[in-house]
Amino acid sequence: MAKSDFTKRLKELPVNRYIDAVLFIFLLVFPSMNGKYWIYVMTGIMAYMIFALSLDLLWGYTGLMSMGHSLLFGAGGYMVGICSAYMNGADWITFDHLPWFLSPLSTPAGAFAMALIVPGLISLFIGFFMFSGRIQGVFFSLITMAMSGVAELFIINQSKYTHGNSGISLTARTIISNNMADHMDDTSFYYTVFAFLVLVYLLCLLIVNSRLGKVLQAVRENENRLTFFGYKTSAFKLLIYMISGVLAGLAGVLYARTQGSINSSSAGIELSTVVLVWVAVGGRGNLTGAMTGTLLLQVAETLLNSMFSGISADFAQYWRLVQGIIILIIVFFIPKGIVGELISLQQRKRDYLRKEAILRKEAEDHA
Repeated sequence: MAKSDFTKRLKELPVNRYIDAVLFIFLLVFPSMNGKYWIYVMTGIMAYMIFALSLDLLWGYTGLMSMGHSLLFGAGGYMVGICSAYMNGADWITFDHLPWFLSPLSTPAGAFAMALIVPGLISLFIGFFMFSGRIQGVFFSLITMAMSGVAELFIINQSKYTHGNSGISLTARTIISNNMADHMDDTSFYYTVFAFLVLVYLLCLLIVNSRLGKVLQAVRENENRLTFFGYKTSAFKLLIYMISGVLAGLAGVLYARTQGSINSSSAGIELSTVVLVWVAVGGRGNLTGAMTGTLLLQVAETLLNSMFSGISADFAQYWRLVQGIIILIIVFFIPKGIVGELISLQQRKRDYLRKEAILRKEAEDHA
């Protein structure tokens, strides 16, 4: 009896839960089937998947389309970048001591903590003024986009600490340490990032299935009605913005450690736009879409770039055109995203079967 109940529950799971299982199994066995290059590429993609999950909490579940989310991603990456440059005495460093507000960056553990705290505080600062001022919709999107542009210029101008356009190189591929003795090999670091991805996914799943998640979805659907029932929606939006900011900062740390560098574009408008496309193509509001869209588009980008570069150096720039056409086709013909459309198809099929079962039962009762 217990086995049949389990089987029934398994069949009732939404299709995206099956996709999640396949996705994580694929990522788990990926290093055993590929060489160092693709392990390195996929490690960076998994960091981006965490970034996409952080945006999906904000946009997919709460309806707040941030067009400047890379500001939080870049803030996390630069915390560990500045720490690495300072502790290892980079040749461009011209100061003897960090200013008081950056003093925690004098230790790797302090830098990792700051990489999570600073994006959270930035989210708190931006969110407090916008949500208390009832700024929402397109105005929220435009202000966050402007903040991302300002952040990119700020990083370039503060070259004393950020090395300007040249960016910062990180010496060791570890999570916290800057010591080369703690440097991880490609496979070890891959599984470390994979573990972070699983933990972030489970945390996001816990949030969206909790009372908080239900309130956030109600905010997305009809914020005015929720306010009428006595909910202080600004507090809920501020909380999820801070959580999203912390996760984006973590993604920035993992990506900077994977790439071995961080630069101003990591906080700029281009990355903010790209992550919106990842989530939109995969399907927002179900977590699976954020991860799937990121994986598919990043793998496609790597393959197309390699393919076009192999034809000729002059032809390499046109791979973005092909990728853009693919994205437009998906957005126009599958507006709910790939995973969103699969969920809708499954729901329509279940509704049809349920209707058929009801009609069959009624026919049997009348017979």
